[in-house]
Amino acid sequence: MDMWPILDKLLLLLGGFLLVIIQRISVYSVITLLVGVSVSALSDVFNQRKFSLAAGISYAVLCFFHPEFNVFLPLVFYHVFMYNVYPLYAVAIIPLITARGAFTQAAPQTGIIFFMLIASFMLCRHSMTNRNLKAELMRQRDSGQETALLLESRNKDLIEKQDVEIHLATLAERNRIAREIHDNVGHMLSRSILQLGALKAVNMEPTTGDGLNVLHNTLSDAMDSIRRSVHNLYDESIDLNAQVLNIIRKFTYCPVKLDYDIESSMGRSLKYTFLSIIREALSNIARHSDATQVNILLKEHPGFFQLIIQDNGQGCKSSDSPNGIGLQNMHDRIAVFDGNMNIDKKNGYKLFISIPKGEKTK
Repeated sequence: MDMWPILDKLLLLLGGFLLVIIQRISVYSVITLLVGVSVSALSDVFNQRKFSLAAGISYAVLCFFHPEFNVFLPLVFYHVFMYNVYPLYAVAIIPLITARGAFTQAAPQTGIIFFMLIASFMLCRHSMTNRNLKAELMRQRDSGQETALLLESRNKDLIEKQDVEIHLATLAERNRIAREIHDNVGHMLSRSILQLGALKAVNMEPTTGDGLNVLHNTLSDAMDSIRRSVHNLYDESIDLNAQVLNIIRKFTYCPVKLDYDIESSMGRSLKYTFLSIIREALSNIARHSDATQVNILLKEHPGFFQLIIQDNGQGCKSSDSPNGIGLQNMHDRIAVFDGNMNIDKKNGYKLFISIPKGEKTK
């Protein structure tokens, strides 16, 4: 709470009270005090431009007919000075110029009230300046805090995106290493096994044949081990959650919310199937739907995997036909895993896919 206006009005009230004491104390002095304080208090309570200006004019009219009320004119007009209505300033001077009765022989008191009016104006300007400076300071502080929060949020987003990019780059590097092993070491071992088989076919010595058999078995075991390692690298290089987030990040048509709840591992083929279906569905939404929100659910149940893609649009017109190429590709991919796909066009467009767990999903 700003204390300057309160102190200003207390000072003006004290000045008016002293002028009342200087005058001859009477019932009118008490009435003058009560009326002046009441008008000032009501202006504070309502704190409205129209009320304050009307109260100031009314009090000036009262002072014109009853000059003894002039002593609290500076206090009442303190509220008028807040609104910079310069023509009304003259209204405060008129009662002083035309003062008669109690002040006709009290010109010094009229001069004191005149200087109190000037002091009221200066105090009001000082308080208004302080209030504006505080408001500007608060605005600047709030703006600075808002900017800091915005920068913090953007920095957090950039860090998250950077982490995703690093993770995807790591997975891509694993995929490259797996290809290198498969294409180079795997082929060399395959060629060595074939050459060893040819040597075994033309070898006629039993002692040499036993050694070739042992070598053949060792190379075969090494080949199986490399195949398993390459297979594991391929599977680990595809982080389904990270890949889906990457697809969503590149989709700018409308906001997409992802609910991912899969903990167990699944085969590379199934991961690619889910990714292809999500890309196709988002592409259809961008081309044919007027959706403003898309929800993607990837959830694991005890017996099956579930994929739900739903938007709040009027539906993809190109998907009305069951022979659409995009839908047919989805059906073909899901059929490989003995899965099911259902489409619901009520309250938006909903694609519901379930794939049972089994050997084909590993």
